[in-house]
Amino acid sequence: MVVPSRSCVHADQVQAALKGDPTALQDVVRDWLPTIYGWCARLGAGRIDSEEAAHDVMMTFLRRHATVHGPERLPAWLFGTCRRVVANRRRSAWLRRWLPGATLDDRHAPDRSDAATESREQAEAVLRTLDQLSDAHREVLVLCYLEERSVAEAGELLGIPSGTVKSRLFAARQQFRAHFEGTP
Repeated sequence: MVVPSRSCVHADQVQAALKGDPTALQDVVRDWLPTIYGWCARLGAGRIDSEEAAHDVMMTFLRRHATVHGPERLPAWLFGTCRRVVANRRRSAWLRRWLPGATLDDRHAPDRSDAATESREQAEAVLRTLDQLSDAHREVLVLCYLEERSVAEAGELLGIPSGTVKSRLFAARQQFRAHFEGTP
């Protein structure tokens, strides 16, 4: 079994963790967290908060540890989970760069500071740009970026295959960028 450097967790402890032993779960999380953080930092390439992503991976492990089929599968399971978490965070970060510090809910905030006004104006520009896109492109951007749903979840909600969601996202990002950069 591939284990993180300086690990003191043995296969029997991992097996106990996979069966739900709270102490063993804590040991696995403690020993794997630095490795997971490193994976998130490298896979995220500075575009995401690696600490939060690593936390999400470990929370997923704590919730779904019973789905890991044996101690030897733990490294692959953790890495696969890490890849998915990082991919979701990178997709979310893509839209958030157009909308720094603003969410759809705070666009009507009463704060009168220049930064709040600028964020609100940028949020309104994003919404105007989304309105210019086709329904299909707007739907995938909203589901995958604003609601932070996975490609699979978006596909299920829209009743289309994941591959179609991915191709629509690609086209939607290009159209969004072109429309947004042309917006005053």
